Amino acid sequence: MLDVLAFNSMVLSQDMMVQSIVEACPNLLYLNLSCTPVTNEALRALSRSSLSLQYLSLAYCQRFTDKGLKYLTTGKGCRNLVHLNLSGCTQMTVDGFRYISTGCPLLKEIVINDMATLSDRCIVGLIARCSSLCSLSLLDTPHLSDTAFKAIAEVSKLKAFSTEGNGRITDASWKALCRSSPGLRRLHAAECPRMTNACLESVATLKNLHYLDISHCNKVSDVGVRFLTEGPSAAKLRELNLSHCSRIRDISVMRIAQKFLKPFHLNLSHCSSLTNCCLECLTGSKVCSLDLSGCSIKDQGLGALEGVCLKKLVLSQCVHITDAGIEKLLKRLSDLEHLDVSHCVSLSDQAIKALSFYCRALVSLRIAGCPKMTDMAVQYLIAGVHYLRDLDASGCVLLSDRSVRLLERCCPPLVNITLAYCCGISKMAALRLKPRVQCWVNSADDPPLWFRYNNMGQMLEPIRSPSKSDVTGREREPAEQTVDDESSKLT
Repeated sequence: MLDVLAFNSMVLSQDMMVQSIVEACPNLLYLNLSCTPVTNEALRALSRSSLSLQYLSLAYCQRFTDKGLKYLTTGKGCRNLVHLNLSGCTQMTVDGFRYISTGCPLLKEIVINDMATLSDRCIVGLIARCSSLCSLSLLDTPHLSDTAFKAIAEVSKLKAFSTEGNGRITDASWKALCRSSPGLRRLHAAECPRMTNACLESVATLKNLHYLDISHCNKVSDVGVRFLTEGPSAAKLRELNLSHCSRIRDISVMRIAQKFLKPFHLNLSHCSSLTNCCLECLTGSKVCSLDLSGCSIKDQGLGALEGVCLKKLVLSQCVHITDAGIEKLLKRLSDLEHLDVSHCVSLSDQAIKALSFYCRALVSLRIAGCPKMTDMAVQYLIAGVHYLRDLDASGCVLLSDRSVRLLERCCPPLVNITLAYCCGISKMAALRLKPRVQCWVNSADDPPLWFRYNNMGQMLEPIRSPSKSDVTGREREPAEQTVDDESSKLT
């Protein structure tokens, strides 16, 4: 019995194919029509025949209109839909969303991403009759305001909510949402510049929150993190993303380490106010995955981290760390499975030697953009790491055909290899790896300018000391005036 069918990215010459299939498969549960040129006739067929359909994706289908959605209000099909994806369907108007609300009252999960045309009236019309809604995704919908989000709060009791790139939503909406949905488990609120610490005070009341992403929310500071760590949400929070929150300092890391008592994932990438002390603050914590990409971390900080059971560590673009710091760190991380040191331009073969000795359970390694790596690094790697499945050595310009011969010995278990911008490896040698792995990427082109070194591994500009500007080049906002007395203890 056919119950799942996907047509995504498939070019359909006419809607007759969809009509024939749904009529022949009345028990179809899952239908993915994303990125296909289906029209109103396909929706008409669904409204007539898809009596059991529960999952429907019309993402990026732009040839149907509100008229097609109106069929959902008159037919018996699609009445049992619980999941609907309308991402990128910018042709829809308020009427179309009202038709969905009327025709699909049992909807529990709605995805409407990449909708620059989405307005408050569309959301109000959609949720009018969807009283069972528990998951809503509104990524890249910049024109929605507090009106829409307050309307959502009045009708729905959400378990998961996502929005991104919205500069209009204020703390009042977050307060209303947290009050109406106390069972919220996942909250993704990235790039919402008007979010402040007051919002996190409301979020902190959520007793079942497992996942929180407030990356690129530059008004959030240590005060907001204190609300999180002292509120009920800290008990179950397992993943916290504070990437690009420039006002987050070491004191926040200390509070997180002390209050999160079960294994958790922490993303602090590009938090420009963090220092080496933040790693010392994590000593003895339950952190199992840590992202410090683009932070001003040096060897001294790496040497201070101990007493943790990290499974994943990302140090990409930490340009000031050296082989000595990596060796000190890896001595204490024998359970590490995923390591990303891409674009750490000071690292050399000695770092991989330490890795192969101390981290034998490694399954994924990224050393892209490390110009000092040679064939000896690959030799160290295959000698000590026997479970490696994914390797990205893009831009390692000193690697030669000898590295390819060494890597051939690791296939399997090695299944994914990326060797872009490896100008020292011949095409003929690289092609020998292709049939041995599932995913293979190779090019002998020179490294792009943003790698900041040439095809000989020579730096095009010196490594600069940390400055007061973030990775985007914008001047960092001044830290909040209200400073905790505890922060002075970290300096």
